Amino acid sequence: MKPNELRRQLRGVLAFAITPFKDDFELDVKGLEKNIGAMCQSGVHMIVCAGGVAEFYSLNLEEYRQVIRTAVRVAEGRVPVLAGIGHSTRIACELARFAESEGASGLMINPFYFVEPDLEGLYKHYEALAEASSLGQIIFSTGHFAYTPELVERLAQIENVIGLKDEVGDLKTFVATVERVRDRLAWINGMAEPLITAYFACGATSFTTGIANFAPDIPLSVYRAAETGDYATVRKLVTSKVSAIARLRAKRKGYATAVLKEAMNLLGLPAGPCRLPLTPLLPEDRQALTTILRDLELLK
Repeated sequence: MKPNELRRQLRGVLAFAITPFKDDFELDVKGLEKNIGAMCQSGVHMIVCAGGVAEFYSLNLEEYRQVIRTAVRVAEGRVPVLAGIGHSTRIACELARFAESEGASGLMINPFYFVEPDLEGLYKHYEALAEASSLGQIIFSTGHFAYTPELVERLAQIENVIGLKDEVGDLKTFVATVERVRDRLAWINGMAEPLITAYFACGATSFTTGIANFAPDIPLSVYRAAETGDYATVRKLVTSKVSAIARLRAKRKGYATAVLKEAMNLLGLPAGPCRLPLTPLLPEDRQALTTILRDLELLK
């Protein structure tokens, strides 16, 4: 998919797929096949593999390739698949070339960790990725590594850079960035369902979600309401179906992923454990999640 085509299609629900592991922490390829197949049938608009909730940082390079290859193969073009691309520039370029060779539709550029390159280093990172692959790139701005409006404006000069996922939650900065760059980029609400009203009012056309791993009807119903401007229904849906899960995911460090995987385990879906350094839910939090899933009528 050409970058501008991907930019035009960045609307709706972007489902961030977890990476399932077996009880011995080995990659569960068959489980991943099942999960991606179910997502494709659910109605979500795009799927992101090898992202943050997919524990990309815990995958060796061969596993990384397996995740990308499997997701693209199972999707079969039914739903665009974006490959999360992280690590150093050299490794990121290698993975970007691989993702394109396998038929991925675009690249979600995962945040840096440990290192904090200067502005010139950041620009050269994206420039190198554009030389390695012709796929469209999405900037991933988060609290651990937030992008300034000035830097986003400069990165937008690279033809392959076509979108920004904002997971910072600073709407003042988000608006300033949108005003600088305008429709050169597609704007993605990376704060999920709870802030969809605010982000859509500021120019976002899509949002990311982890809930789609086990309850895709929830984000899809939220998007349908937001798309038509029915924000009263959005608030009702978020309050009744999202807020409890969101609070639990924010309760402890590492729970953003662990809660999703444990919900899937409780529902009999392929997920398995998180890899260290992430740890399982505490017993009381697992019980709280069980109650939430029952309240949502997902678990009997």
